[in-house]
Amino acid sequence: MRIALTGANGFTGRFVIEALSARGIECVPLSVDLADKDAVEATVADTAFDRLIHLAARAFVNASDWEAFYTVNQLGTFHLLDAVARVRPDTRCIISSSAQVYGPGAQGLVVEDAPTRPANHYAISKLAMEEGAALWRNRLEIVCTRPFNYTGVGQGIEYLVPKIVDHFRRGADTIELGNLFVKRDFGDVRSVAEAYAGLALADAPPALINICTGTVRSIDDILATLNQISGHRIDVKVNPAFVRANDVPVLGGDVARLRTALPDWHPRDLSDTLDWMYRDASE
Repeated sequence: MRIALTGANGFTGRFVIEALSARGIECVPLSVDLADKDAVEATVADTAFDRLIHLAARAFVNASDWEAFYTVNQLGTFHLLDAVARVRPDTRCIISSSAQVYGPGAQGLVVEDAPTRPANHYAISKLAMEEGAALWRNRLEIVCTRPFNYTGVGQGIEYLVPKIVDHFRRGADTIELGNLFVKRDFGDVRSVAEAYAGLALADAPPALINICTGTVRSIDDILATLNQISGHRIDVKVNPAFVRANDVPVLGGDVARLRTALPDWHPRDLSDTLDWMYRDASE
């Protein structure tokens, strides 16, 4: 079994490689500019693989270059699927979408058949990717995943949890944050990687599936956990610029479909993730 992987050099990719290796599976990185249709076709034709995990994307939501979201996330994915369908028909393709497609109207633990109302270019590009990918279902086995928030060692400090961990690691006196009361589903990148590996190898994974923990934690919970881990307390200042109007109080993913597909899979607790991040980064 050889599994091709796009985004192998990204935050999630290296953990997917580790998860596949732990199962004795050879991972074959596909390093190609997804916007270059000819290069994608040539790379796919020259690479032998049985299944594909597609992680490569333009990911940071607040990036101002909104066109890149569609060039990479939507059109790039279509280039990839088209090439695989012609060169390696019937291949299982695990595609990384995003829970952001559910939009700000979602709340509670969201199931996969909930309405989608994407509210930014990143989320719109991901939903467009999902809908367009369906046009290749007659030639490929396509599994669209919708990961919720997840974090871990190696994620940039422009993201919320690494930012908070970095402040504790540096012994900062204060930190500026937005709403502290909101509760979100915070996963561990290692558990997410194991889910991708499991879905690539499962007998019959569903066509659409959340990757989540099924639990929610508040920003206050994260601060309290890091205070306990580090023995340091930070004064939190709410910056109005970071406060999102009409923020949904509770938003997480329903994990039932994932548990059914992967009965041996279990998400790590956030306290373990925070301890890993704090102690690894401080060494």
